[in-house]
Amino acid sequence: MSKQLLPSDSKPQTPLHVFDLPQLYTKPTATDILQALERLAVKPRSFGNSDGNAQLTILQTGISQYLTSIIASALSWIDSDELRESIWDAASARLCERSGRTAMPSISRVFTIPMTQQTNFQLTLHEPSLTSDNLGMKTWVSSYLLAKRLHSFLTVPHSIVPSRSKIDRRLRALELGSGTGLVGLSFAVLWGSAASIRLTDLDSIVPNLAHNVEINQELLRKTGASVSTGVLNWSLETDARPEPDGDKRCDVILAADPLYSPDHPQWLVQTIQRWLYPDAGSRVVVEMPLRDAYLPQVEEFRYRMEEAGLVVLMEGEEIGFDDWEGSDGTALENNRPGKGHFRFGFYFKKPGRFRSQDLFRARRAVTLRDQTLHQAPKKRLQRD
Repeated sequence: MSKQLLPSDSKPQTPLHVFDLPQLYTKPTATDILQALERLAVKPRSFGNSDGNAQLTILQTGISQYLTSIIASALSWIDSDELRESIWDAASARLCERSGRTAMPSISRVFTIPMTQQTNFQLTLHEPSLTSDNLGMKTWVSSYLLAKRLHSFLTVPHSIVPSRSKIDRRLRALELGSGTGLVGLSFAVLWGSAASIRLTDLDSIVPNLAHNVEINQELLRKTGASVSTGVLNWSLETDARPEPDGDKRCDVILAADPLYSPDHPQWLVQTIQRWLYPDAGSRVVVEMPLRDAYLPQVEEFRYRMEEAGLVVLMEGEEIGFDDWEGSDGTALENNRPGKGHFRFGFYFKKPGRFRSQDLFRARRAVTLRDQTLHQAPKKRLQRD
């Protein structure tokens, strides 16, 4: 993301103190209060290190009390009921923004994604209020890191996404655990009419996912992208069901930050086995945070993938910071886990249809290792 710099003649802004704001005892106008509340807004970040560099610095001492005093005030000198309601609503929103990410109202964020080394495009994503049971409604940094890297997969020899120039059809792609859709939408814009992609998640996540597709329809139409959304529950992919027809399987499967339960390595790999086209050119691209608590799951995922006949084509580490913030909107970069992100690009070692006995062998092999995997000492993954 290009760095936003202040004009060369700009002078550093003096930090805003609570005493610089309109004081209620002076009976300020509604316009003055609303303008002050707008200045106190904590703007949503979009992961770039430069995000917020040009924002006004606010000294937070006394700000929460100031906002509370506005909410508690009758604002009797303001004649308009509508203006009073607007002031109370704005003050409440500013207070929520300072109470942590889960207390923030719904937000929309703009992400700048590279199209080439010189050009970018922007995606707007809606994120509903975050609660512990709908974490898929948030855009996580793994998605941002993978989305930023997708354009490099278009170039040879760095491409790990297959070319289907010999096949008279679009490349078929599938994103698992799409969340807000940043990775899948970025893929759609970059590949345009050359590919179709289906964004999937749980049924509670898909309505907002579909909304984000609609928000970005103009850009998708310009690039000729083909995007659809749907429910895909990995836990159900373990059931004995007929395998999808070949024309429904996918050449590329994408996933970002997909492991946050001990069951997920098994579910995810079995879902990949069901939906990946069995061809040497097919690819699975995964971005995973190296959180200490989930390193055993990352190891187990890799082991299960190799047992399923998929091997690593490319891998590496990069650094990213999730966007949890302090009360002034600054990133808590040094206080959150998950800085290291591991990227896998898998391909078929032995192309061919998955057989039930292969799946059984993988299950049995991992079952014998599960205890060791889940009790493994916490350590950073080493590259092969």
